[in-house]
Amino acid sequence: MKRELVVTQGRREKAGKIRRLRTKRRNVLLLALSMFMANVSFGIAFPYLSVYMRLIGGTMLMVGLLSVVFNLTSTVFQYPFGYLSDQTRNRKSFISFGLFSVGVFYVLMAAVSTPLALLALRTAQGALGSAMMPAKSALIAELSTRVGSAYGFFSTVENAGYMLGNFIGGFLVRRVGIGGIFLLAGFLLGVSALVVLLLRERPRPKRAPLLLLIVQEGRGSERVTFEGGAFKRLMRGHLGLFYLSVLLVMVASGQVYSVVSVYFGETFGDEWVGILFGIDSLAAALSGYYIGRLIDRYGARRFYLLAVVGYGVAFLGYAFARSIYLMVPVAVLSGIKWSMTINSASTYVAERAKASERGQAMGLLNAMMSLGWVVGPLLGGYLSGISFTLNFVSTLIPLGLAFFLAFRLPE
Repeated sequence: MKRELVVTQGRREKAGKIRRLRTKRRNVLLLALSMFMANVSFGIAFPYLSVYMRLIGGTMLMVGLLSVVFNLTSTVFQYPFGYLSDQTRNRKSFISFGLFSVGVFYVLMAAVSTPLALLALRTAQGALGSAMMPAKSALIAELSTRVGSAYGFFSTVENAGYMLGNFIGGFLVRRVGIGGIFLLAGFLLGVSALVVLLLRERPRPKRAPLLLLIVQEGRGSERVTFEGGAFKRLMRGHLGLFYLSVLLVMVASGQVYSVVSVYFGETFGDEWVGILFGIDSLAAALSGYYIGRLIDRYGARRFYLLAVVGYGVAFLGYAFARSIYLMVPVAVLSGIKWSMTINSASTYVAERAKASERGQAMGLLNAMMSLGWVVGPLLGGYLSGISFTLNFVSTLIPLGLAFFLAFRLPE
């Protein structure tokens, strides 16, 4: 009788492991499908936001502000959403809400005709869309024991989607207009949000209920209470220096990519905007998975340093490559260095944060990226009004500081 109970228990445990493995594989497939569709929509719409701002009468400074307002609100809301996803353990709802919100605002953008209206919608899009990133980054880490490979796989999927969207946008923009591609992007994001809801997550552990209290005028006491100890731990020591390095890299990134669509359009023609972004994304998609595997083998810090160097070389290429034949290999390098950046940074943080604080850790990483894109586009919009070349070359200053900080970190 005792032997039979042992055998039965063993079979149950084996069956449970098989069910959990199948559920995890199903979740990976569904999340990958959703992120592919979402990035198709991002690739369709994002390169033409700056172009659209110019078409409706915005200045180069307002082009930069498109990124500033989006990333400012995203910076503010990233950590709170990461905290809530840790507390509720309901990652999919935050991912779905963020995707759906971004899509709604793209649909609304198709109807605006003034720079201020476009800026207002972009501001709200950054706030509500920020619900997605911390929960998605934490969920990816929870779906695999090989974190670098997992981020590499999703980087490949997302960049493949973004690449396809770039080419679709470049093909459709002269046929349906920028408003039309915004509507298509909004539709795809709605479908992507529905796919995420099909994920099966583990039941939330029993704990005291947590309510999200929205701050309203005259009701300042109603706010989310954060675990201050977790925030302080994450910002101390080597991880804090790494966050600062990422911030500096993203300042340089914001300087360039907030205005480069306009630069491509003026230099090579509007149809090349989508094509060059597509080549960039293709390089990131093809390299992402293999870079993730190499990160698992050789360490995240090493590839992060290579990525910072890649930023500098790519931005010098933007400054001095006047021929489309020279710009194409620069776009390839740009894609590869982005794949290195996002995979190595995500892996470095995920491996050094406790599982119970991973959502908050990834939220802080994304917040640093967003904060860099608050400062960078302001500089980029101003300097590009003087000279695009001046703007691109000046990025070597924050990139040099970022490399110095990261070089001091342990592997």
